[in-house]
Amino acid sequence: MKHIILFYCLAVLYFMPFNGQSQTCNSNGNVIIFANYDGGILNINCDVNIPNLKIGVCAFTDCEINISGPFAGNVTEVIYAGSGIDYDNCNLGLTETTINGVPIGITSVLIQPDGVLSDPDGNDVILCGYSCSATEWQGGCNTSAQILAYFMNEFSGTLRSYRTQYNCWLGEIYNSSASLCCPEEVETTVNANFSISDPIVCIGQCITFGDLSTGNPDSWTWTFEGTESGTITSQFPGEICYTDLGIHLVTLTAANGNESNTYTGSVEVIACGIPGCTYEAAANYNSTATIDNGTCTFGPCECSCPGDLTLDGFVGVADLLEFISLFGTNCPD
Repeated sequence: MKHIILFYCLAVLYFMPFNGQSQTCNSNGNVIIFANYDGGILNINCDVNIPNLKIGVCAFTDCEINISGPFAGNVTEVIYAGSGIDYDNCNLGLTETTINGVPIGITSVLIQPDGVLSDPDGNDVILCGYSCSATEWQGGCNTSAQILAYFMNEFSGTLRSYRTQYNCWLGEIYNSSASLCCPEEVETTVNANFSISDPIVCIGQCITFGDLSTGNPDSWTWTFEGTESGTITSQFPGEICYTDLGIHLVTLTAANGNESNTYTGSVEVIACGIPGCTYEAAANYNSTATIDNGTCTFGPCECSCPGDLTLDGFVGVADLLEFISLFGTNCPD
């Protein structure tokens, strides 16, 4: 194990460029990792069309993680994992860890998550990483091998680059091109694609959609069957609420001015519960309803015995209990 860990440490001290002729882009994900002790402001410039890019960041103190560049839309997941200590060791005014420049739905800030690789030189939970030593205690932090194992377990795909250092990130810019992903094969044509937070929903439920289109599109057109949302032209359409039962198509057309491409998916809407009036004595009682939605209406009493609320021909304890159960409810106009 020690010689494996040493190999990784020697390989990942700085960003190491990969030879595009010998590497292939992994459709399951392409991973870059940053680790230090002092946290700070980390700027990542997505300057190369690396598809399905996943970013892992580990530090002991708070970080401001800023993701930008022409291919920031290729980022599909960002995870910060660290101690969660609110200590502005870099004197940058940081009071919490933030991830900016990508949709919040693809980001995670994890505090001291359990590690996946046991190592006597590192902590059992993910705290920080600043050294490539495989034989010395890490001062309470994790070894590079532990951090590598953790993020590769969280992400799927292939490691493209890994940088570790002790000192603060002070706003310097790190380009994703430090590790090129098969530059001769990167996709330049537009291909529309999206993720669905839940493809099977209950009627009335709202879900979200994430843009996964490649080829650097600059316009998006969404249509949602079975909803009242109509056509949406933003990259991320927000929450979409489904009001009709059945299987409904979702269509995204992505374009970059020169070309466009359309992708279609579907959402199944099921009747997890049928809303309506479930009180049998109500004027609008719905025998098929399974969830009372508070819409029951009552006409004027036409019975000869007004106190007989249970309609059993006798005014008794059951009627009193029925009255108590209705006490305090609002009557319709």
